[in-house]
Amino acid sequence: MVWDGLRPDRVSREITPNLWHLGEAGVWFERSHAVYPTLTRANSPAISTGCRPGRAGVPGNSFCLPSTGSLATYSSGDAANLQRLADADGRPILLVDTLADRVHRAGGTTVVVGSGSPGSAFLQHPRAAECGDLVFSDGQPGMVEFKAALRARFGAPPPKRLPATEWNAYFTRIITEFIVPELSPTLLVFWHTDPDHASHHCGHSAPETEQALRDADANLGALLDAYDRLGLRSTTDVIVTSDHGSSSLTRYVQPARDIAARMSTGVTVENGGSAFVYSSDVELAVAAIRQLDYAGPVFTRTGSDQTMPLSLVGLDGPRAPEVVFSLAWDAGHVGGVAGSAVGTHTRTKLLVDHGTLSPHDLRNTLVAQGPDFRVGWRNPAPVGNIDIAPTLTRLLALDAGTPFEGRVLAEALRDGAPEAPAVQSTDATVAFAARGREWVQRVWFESVGATTYVAGGAVERV
Repeated sequence: MVWDGLRPDRVSREITPNLWHLGEAGVWFERSHAVYPTLTRANSPAISTGCRPGRAGVPGNSFCLPSTGSLATYSSGDAANLQRLADADGRPILLVDTLADRVHRAGGTTVVVGSGSPGSAFLQHPRAAECGDLVFSDGQPGMVEFKAALRARFGAPPPKRLPATEWNAYFTRIITEFIVPELSPTLLVFWHTDPDHASHHCGHSAPETEQALRDADANLGALLDAYDRLGLRSTTDVIVTSDHGSSSLTRYVQPARDIAARMSTGVTVENGGSAFVYSSDVELAVAAIRQLDYAGPVFTRTGSDQTMPLSLVGLDGPRAPEVVFSLAWDAGHVGGVAGSAVGTHTRTKLLVDHGTLSPHDLRNTLVAQGPDFRVGWRNPAPVGNIDIAPTLTRLLALDAGTPFEGRVLAEALRDGAPEAPAVQSTDATVAFAARGREWVQRVWFESVGATTYVAGGAVERV
C-alpha cells in the first residue's frame, strides 16, 4: 500500500494507529529514501522496478516529446501519454522488468488499484493487459466493461473532495469485498491518493490533512481485516510505503517564464520542486539557470559547465532531458512542521509540494510486517523505494529478470543478517560563480554496500 506523500514524521499512535502498530509488529525503516526527483511518477517506477528514474525510463511527472517540428509537453499522470513516450523511441513504457512482470512469469497474478492519477497505478504494471492482470484506477483506458460491472455492484464512484474520504473508501471497499476474496492476487498494490491530495491544497497541519491521514489508516485497517477474515494474514507480507515526502511552500516562482526570458531556444518543463530543460545549448541553459536566485543544484548529461552529471542522481538514460535542476529549500517550520521550499506558480497555489532535493522531500515512510520480516525492529540503515522490488523478488523466489539498482533488505528479514549493515556517507561538490558571487553545489549520499541513496542537495554561498 502506497500512501501518497506520507512523511514519516506524520505517523503517530494517535492519528495513524494501524500503521503505528504495524511498525511495532514488524520493521520500521528509520532512514528510507525516495528517488530524485521526488515526484510521484518518478517514484512509482522506482517502487515497481527497483530502479532509479533514468534506468526505469520515466524521469518525472511531465516531459517533452517532439511534435510537428517543435516540443510538446505531456503529463505522465495520463496512461495515454505514457504510451506516447514509448512510441517516440520504440521502447517499452518502462525499460526494465517490474515486480508484476516477474510474478506473471512465475504463474502468479497481480492487481493494482489506484485512487490517484492513472499514471501512478499504471506504472506499477504497464504490461497488465498482455499478462491478463488488472490495473484499476479512475481514467484508466480499456476498462469500460469492468468499470460498468463495478458500478452495478458498488454504485457510482463518489465525488473526490478534500479530503477524499468517500473516494478512497470506495476503492478500499472494492479491494476488500471483491479483489481480495474473489480474485486473490499474488501481488496486490493499492496506491492511496491521500494524504498527498489533501496536504497539497490544505497544508500539513490542516484539519483536512489530519482527516486524510486518519482515512488512509482506516483503509489500511480494512485491508488487514480482510486478510484476517480470509485466514491469509499469517501468510501475507505487508509493505506500506510512500512515494516521497513534502515541504511547505513559502515562495512561488515560474522557471519556464524566467528561463525563456534569458534564452530564446529550448523548452522548460516545471516538475513540482524541480525543472527539466530541453535544449541543444546546454551551456546557455545552465547560464540562464544560474541567474535564478531560487535555483538549487543543476545536473546535465555530461556534468559540464560546473554542474554534476545526471548519472550522479540516477537520472541519466535515453529519456533524460538535457538539464535538470532542483528549486531551493530550507529547514524552516510552517505550522509546526519542518521543511519549506520554493514552489512553482500554478493557477491554484499549492500550500505543500515536493520534487526538490530537500531531505524533507527525499525522506519517505517504509514499514514491513509479515511472516518473512523481523518482529518489532527499527532498522537504522539507509533504505529506499528502489529496495522494495528486489526484496519481494527474493521473498517470492521469482526469477532475476533485468538487474535491480536497489538491494535486498536482508537485515530486515527473519532469516537475514542479524545486525544493520555498515553505512557510508559521502558528499559531491562543485564550485561555480554566478550573480557576482562564489557558490558551491553540494549533494550528499548514504550508501550500504554498492547501493547509494540521494539524501539531499543544496547550493551554498562560499
